[in-house]
Formats: sequence, structure tokens, C-alpha cells
Amino acid sequence: MTFVFQNSKEMPIQKNFIDDLNNFLDLVEKILPIENKAIELNSQMKKEEEIFEKESSVLTKFSNELNDSQENLFKKYPFEIVEKCGGTIKEFSMGCIEKQKEQMKIVLDDLTSRSKDEVDQMAEQIRTELEPFLWSRVYNVNKTQLITARNENVNGSIKIDISGLSYNYDVTYNEVTLQTKKFISDISIPIWSKGGLIHKENRIKKLNISEYIIKRIYNNDDFQLDLENKKGTKRVNIKVTDDIRHASIIYIDEAATDITSNENLLPQVDFYKLEELIRVIKEYVDNEANIASKTLTSIEIDEKDAIASNEIFDSIKIITSQYGEIVSEILNNGFTKDEIIIKEIMKDGSRNEIFISVDEITNRLSALGVEGLELIDLLNLQ
Repeated sequence: MTFVFQNSKEMPIQKNFIDDLNNFLDLVEKILPIENKAIELNSQMKKEEEIFEKESSVLTKFSNELNDSQENLFKKYPFEIVEKCGGTIKEFSMGCIEKQKEQMKIVLDDLTSRSKDEVDQMAEQIRTELEPFLWSRVYNVNKTQLITARNENVNGSIKIDISGLSYNYDVTYNEVTLQTKKFISDISIPIWSKGGLIHKENRIKKLNISEYIIKRIYNNDDFQLDLENKKGTKRVNIKVTDDIRHASIIYIDEAATDITSNENLLPQVDFYKLEELIRVIKEYVDNEANIASKTLTSIEIDEKDAIASNEIFDSIKIITSQYGEIVSEILNNGFTKDEIIIKEIMKDGSRNEIFISVDEITNRLSALGVEGLELIDLLNLQ
């Protein structure tokens, strides 16, 4: 299927944006009240801590002044009977003050503990709501994938960045191990090998690496692939930064050989097969069907924990600005300003119009107060 604007011009983002926009509104309506409640609780905890510190300071000052006045009074009446009473008075007054401090601390600790538990629950609610949305409903992101094979599992971490907002997922893939032959049936690299019946000489040999196990995949602006034979005695490290012909291939046996820097080995490299291998691996790690599980582990804005620092709304604003650009494109390529309309073209050529009214969006967001009004503005609907 193909998604087009109302004027039939093909959309740059081939997704059902109206569906994503509805999910965005649902998300905002759920998490903003939660974050505001968390902010309120954190503020209350801070106020209670300030009250405790102030009252505790008053008691300490009172204790010191009381002690000084008692000492002066005892000096004025230097009698044994006064001294005996003085000790009892000091013990009672100090005990009373310390008991008050302890009771105040117990009340504060109890309040803090309950509030922190509630804040933690809210943080988990926010993370749970954001997990599916951030995975697939944010566009034009920069994605960094690191996939490793260890302990009989293929695991990975995926970091996604957009305009100062970054978030991370831990993922587990379906396969227990990944062999090169899963992606390409036959591929070899040229290496040096000793040959000859009498005089052993270095000769070029094609080493088949189809059975090699993939130990590490790094996929960002550059691509890195680490392979290892089944015994773990031989390794191949591949790195591609731009053009495949500028790739670096290192073969490690007893020593390391830079294949792509050797004028004799380089011409024997099959760059066509190497490019095909990398292309198919990238398709594999990008295909959600190959992922057994994924967990959103962190959300950061300007390198700070967005949930812990109550900056989820700021994170939402970044996504809203991106959505606002798309909304503007849709309105500019449409025939009405009252509805956001796109068309879905089916394989059989039939067309389905998908829309949401501007009033519905603004009414739902306005109900959230000042924050909602700010989001309306960022969606370019003012």
C-alpha cells in the first residue's frame, strides 16, 4: 500500500500518520497527568524535608541555649543538692528534644518512602506507555544498533536519537546463534597460506567463512562485523565507513593481517558478496519479526534521565514538533484546514481516505491545560 496526501502526492513518510497521531494523543492524555502527579509528589517531599530541616535546626538551637542557661544557673547555685537536680533536669530536657527529633524523622522517612514508591510506580507506568510508541511512531531518527552473541543468546541494545532526545532498548533475537551462511550461502576472504612441497612459500588462499559465527554487529553511520570460527581460534573483523570498496577487513589467526591494506590480497576480495552480506544482515537486525523481546531501558533528554528529572513533557515536545512538520505538509497538500486528511492506496488501486478533525485534536489537548495548548501550537494548529 502507498500513502499519499489529499492531492495524491506521495507522502515522504510511508506510514498511516493519522493512526500514529491518534496514538500520540492517547499517549499524551495518559502520561502527562501521571508526570504532573509525580512532580507534585516530588515537590511535596522537598517541602517536607525543608520543614524537617528547619524544625530540627530550631530544636538544636533551643537545646544549645537551654544547656547554656542551665549551666549558668548551676554555677550561680553551687550546691550539691542543686547539682543532683541539675543532672536530672539536663537528662530529661535532652531526652525530650532527641525524642522529638526522632519522631519527626520517623514521620518524614515514612512519608518519603511512601511517596518514592508511588513515584517509582508512576515512572514505570510512563515507561510502559512510552515503550511501544517510541519504538515505531517516531520518524527520521538516528539509530545505533549493537548486537552481540554470548551465553547461547543473540542480544542487542538499540539507541535511538532525535533532536537531543535519546532512548534505549534492550532486545533479544529469536536465534540462539547466527552463522554467516544464514545471510549468504558462500563467501570467502583471501589470506596468506604456506604452500609448496619442498620450499614452503606464502601463497594466497581463499578462506571460506560461511561457517563462521557472528559475534558482534555494530550498525550506525559505519558498520562493523566481528566473526569467529567455531573453535574461537580465528577471527575476522570487518568495518565499512562509507563506500564498500573502502572497507577494512582484518583476519586474526596467530597474528593479525590487514587484508584490505595488502596490495596482493586486496584484489582478491569479493566486494560484491561482502556488500550483499552486509545488506542482508542490516535487513535482519531491522526486521522486528526477528526480535523475540524488547524492553525500553532509558529515556534521556540532553543526557539526563527524562523520567527521573520529570522532563517527559519536554521529550514529548520534541516529538510533537516533528509531528507538527508533517501536519503542516498534510494541510498544505490538502483542500481543507478543518481536517487532517491522507489517502491510502491499496494494491488493487482502491483508495481509502483517512482523517481526523482539527477540532478533535485541539479539544483533546486543550483539556490538558497549558501544556496541551503548547502542544497544539507545536502541531501548527493555532
